Amino acid sequence: MHGDQAEKFLNGKKILDFASNINPFPPKDLWEFIKSISWKISYYPESSYSDLIETISETFGWDRKEVVFGNGSIELIRTFFILNSGKVLIPYPTFTEYERFAKAFGSRIVRCRLRDVYEAAKKIEPNAVVVCNPNNPTGEFVECVEELDSLAEKKGFNLLVDEAFIDFSSKKAQLENAFVVRSLTKILGIPGLRFGYGKFPKKFAERFHEIRDPWNVNMLAKEVAKRYLPKLKIFSRKVRRKISRERKYLRKRLQRLDFLSVGEVNFLLVEGKFKARDLQKFLLEKGILIRTCEDFIGLNEKNFRIAVKDRDSNRALIKNLEVFVEENS
Repeated sequence: MHGDQAEKFLNGKKILDFASNINPFPPKDLWEFIKSISWKISYYPESSYSDLIETISETFGWDRKEVVFGNGSIELIRTFFILNSGKVLIPYPTFTEYERFAKAFGSRIVRCRLRDVYEAAKKIEPNAVVVCNPNNPTGEFVECVEELDSLAEKKGFNLLVDEAFIDFSSKKAQLENAFVVRSLTKILGIPGLRFGYGKFPKKFAERFHEIRDPWNVNMLAKEVAKRYLPKLKIFSRKVRRKISRERKYLRKRLQRLDFLSVGEVNFLLVEGKFKARDLQKFLLEKGILIRTCEDFIGLNEKNFRIAVKDRDSNRALIKNLEVFVEENS
């Protein structure tokens, strides 16, 4: 189960979706902009995407020949595993799709705890290492990622750093050798539009463009990216301030209910005394969806993940958690 379950529970009604880790504070002009460009879906995007590449390159100071983009960052992650095989080191707990792709494309998986990933990379001589930073589902920034980047060059392995949630973190890493992938549509709060981008080492970026679908990014996603990527630095700073206030509120209230919570970004990994599936079922009856975490290696049936949302939504979650705890204590 991913954080993509909201659609099947809608049934014509609106639910509070705490399962999806997206920004509850999108740009105020976003929907009007999307409406204003909706006529463009009558046309194919130009398949070279030269204007999109230029926008990404100029915004982040990346070489144009390193730029990649896709139908969500998941397309870029999948391509990494297509282009890299052999022994892949995947720390846990982390995003479950890494292992799925590694298995699908014939890699041999070696696991380690997230805190041990640097030492493990030194010892086991992997062909590839994958790190989610900030990590999903724990929400923590992986402090050793720059050291891993240097080690990748020294040891000759390829390092994938999935920065899908980097805009929600005040911490940043300077990476010279890594395959870096990011998501724009999480910070904009529109994951259904699907847009990911990043940079690969030049020879791999060239190979990516040789094998990608000719129109892998739809016209609306391309136009949204061109408009909002240059504004991302200032916009994400404002979002982080709002998220920080709401995260503190949630953690304080969760602590009062004897739930343990961790996370530095726009979501929290939570553990309580109850089975998360029972809690999920109870909350669904109240129109609230959470993400259970028993499918993450290293987590258990008492773990669940919640997105940080606006105050009214957060209050609704806490209120119903209080009812659940009272009824089950």
